[in-house]
Amino acid sequence: MAEHRIGYIGVVTPSSKGSSSKRMVNESSEMQSSSRMIYKDNYSGCSSKFTEQHKAEEFVDKHSGRLGYKEELKYTSTNKVNDKVQGYTTEYETQVKFKKTVYPNKSTSKYNNKGIDYY
Repeated sequence: MAEHRIGYIGVVTPSSKGSSSKRMVNESSEMQSSSRMIYKDNYSGCSSKFTEQHKAEEFVDKHSGRLGYKEELKYTSTNKVNDKVQGYTTEYETQVKFKKTVYPNKSTSKYNNKGIDYY
């Protein structure tokens, strides 16, 4: 019998001071989300788990006072094999992590939106 589980969780922390152009130096805005998929086969003793975590955050550059953007993405895959005949368990885990930081440009055009394009 196979067991399937899929989950999603998201947390958004809004800024308390209104628009991003008027933020104080120590303020930031952050968003986190996580999802997980689990597959278990009780007959063979095998299981697989996949987890995805995403974190995005706006920040104010300490030197220029302009708004910047950080993003972090992490994927984790785990495969577990139970050999009931031999009496051992083997587990394989792979983790991939991506980080991206966009710093404010010092020479912005007056036609620029004075913001960061989200993708």
